[in-house]
Amino acid sequence: MAIPVVDLADFVSGTPKQKADFIDALGNAYESVGFVAVKNHGIPTVLITALYEQVQQFFSLPVEKKLHYEIAGLAGQRGYTSF
Repeated sequence: MAIPVVDLADFVSGTPKQKADFIDALGNAYESVGFVAVKNHGIPTVLITALYEQVQQFFSLPVEKKLHYEIAGLAGQRGYTSF
């Protein structure tokens, strides 16, 4: 199974059909896979690269440290979720 890809340009500046197709594809992706990749979002590559560096640093921390960021009452909706 692959992560579906949607093109935000279709929604932002597309025809009414492209916008409707984007909405359908986005909904289907979340229902069937739970994830979606979005292209043409306008976020600079340098910012994405910095984010991945921060994520790698966080997940490299010891479990005991990461557990300080877990919010049990939210069932994984926000913050760190341990196994």
